[in-house]
Amino acid sequence: MKLKVTIDIFSGRPNPFRIIEGSEAKSLLEKIQLNASLTDNTTQKEPEHLGYRGIIVDQLDNSANDFPTHFRITPNQLLSGDQHADADSNTFETNIIDTISKFKGTGNKKVFKTILLSEMSQFKDINDAILAAPIIPPIVLPRINPCQCAPVPDLAWWNDAGQRQFGNNCYNYATNYRTDTFAQPGRAAALQYTSLSGCTVATGQRSAKMGAVSDALIDTPLANNKCPGTGHLVALVIAPGIDYHWYRKGQNGRWSHKPGSTMATLLDNAGNIILDPRLANRGMYTQFCTFMQVIHGHTKIK
Repeated sequence: MKLKVTIDIFSGRPNPFRIIEGSEAKSLLEKIQLNASLTDNTTQKEPEHLGYRGIIVDQLDNSANDFPTHFRITPNQLLSGDQHADADSNTFETNIIDTISKFKGTGNKKVFKTILLSEMSQFKDINDAILAAPIIPPIVLPRINPCQCAPVPDLAWWNDAGQRQFGNNCYNYATNYRTDTFAQPGRAAALQYTSLSGCTVATGQRSAKMGAVSDALIDTPLANNKCPGTGHLVALVIAPGIDYHWYRKGQNGRWSHKPGSTMATLLDNAGNIILDPRLANRGMYTQFCTFMQVIHGHTKIK
């Protein structure tokens, strides 16, 4: 038996993961207590907020017939595409926390563990707020501060539950540029960021904003939420020492975003429409860095 276990928590950076094999993999699955068999999922949707969104498990050899080949575990649900089941994952999540040292891509493991525990404790409140939000049209006709050059949200196109959704992150969505590489600011120019300590970083380090500038995004800190004459407006925020995240402004003057490999959404972490990312509930992304301008056809990301 061979599993890939991923902690779904980042938006810009690739999520931490580890490969588990043999008896350890079998033992981990045994810690998931399903309270019912999988049924068609008509009410529960996968989390689409910033911060901790559960544990993703991929069977790399399809040997555990009791479980789907790809599924997500949240504190009380197992979700797999259009199916779900109630589940008790306390023991499972405890095992994940106890084995953080074995995960790749966490950064400082002590800091990451502290953040993970905090985010896990907030998961239910955040997810419930978003699930309780009223259904709003994906496209609203321009009325306040229309941005004629901006892309429409096009949520259905990005949220395909396939390669477009899973291979593209907040940076891809903000720039409206599909790469299927989980694009990173500056990587296309071989000048990827080296520090996420904050909006500004120590001398000799490169910030996420500096990486984006090398990708031909234009820093417009005085944009004040106003649409540019050409291209479209995006916004960069930082979870200090942890991750970065991007928003983009649409034709109707409202903002949308795509938290990591999850679905693009029109809502913030409180389930509210986003009129200004500076005022939105952004969870752990507490630092608002800047507005930036994307000129269509000029920006190159990877």
